[in-house]
Amino acid sequence: MIQDELQSNRSLPFSKEELLDRINEQPYGGQDGIRMIFLPPRLTEQNVDEFCYIYRQILDTSYNVAVIVEPDRFESFRKLPLLPGISVKTAFGTLRMEERLRDDFCDEEDDLFVRETTDFSHLGFFDHVSMLQLVQKDIEVIGIQMLDETPPLVQELTYVLKEILPFKNAIAIFCCEMAGRHQEVFELLQQLISEQNDTRLLNLIYSGDSHINGAGIFLTGLKVAREREREVRFFRERAGTPDQNLLAAKAGFPDR
Repeated sequence: MIQDELQSNRSLPFSKEELLDRINEQPYGGQDGIRMIFLPPRLTEQNVDEFCYIYRQILDTSYNVAVIVEPDRFESFRKLPLLPGISVKTAFGTLRMEERLRDDFCDEEDDLFVRETTDFSHLGFFDHVSMLQLVQKDIEVIGIQMLDETPPLVQELTYVLKEILPFKNAIAIFCCEMAGRHQEVFELLQQLISEQNDTRLLNLIYSGDSHINGAGIFLTGLKVAREREREVRFFRERAGTPDQNLLAAKAGFPDR
């Protein structure tokens, strides 16, 4: 049975008013044409500044749909489930799910399918929906989870996103993170991305030495950004604490 409205009882660590104040205090980074952002799945007291900065960058733009991609784990033969439902409700209000686009995704490949009713409250999907409700009007949403981050699934999801999203006024949100204690790996990652050294980049990610939670999702986002001719810019060059996330980023047009 497919439930009509998704709802999580989890409360964010900040009120709507506090988050709006923090968003409005953030500077605009000046990169237009943003079609992808990279953030952790869950908003916390520790990462609220990067959430507010990244979402500030899309405050003055308008998208029709947001596609939120995050890692998850449960037993399934198919590995790219999409959240069911007609709408999603948070403490900040209700947004509609983009059912037609969800159907388009599921028509593309066998690994994409609509999940049945279950407990979704652990997902970061609701945190990102809440943030979208603060910076966007009349946006619809889709939630995709990646159960396995093998190269074939990265390739499959990349193909679907790059084939469908260019025809939509859409933003893709890739949920991934890397702890600040891995600063040297992050610097290598930036170098390989800049050089477009795909061989070493793939070796780093699939060797398990990247220390990225959601590595396949991060790689998918990089590939889609390249297909869309968008430049990935990271929020911080260096972490202030060992646990601070390094992967917060936005992908928009490069400087002309």
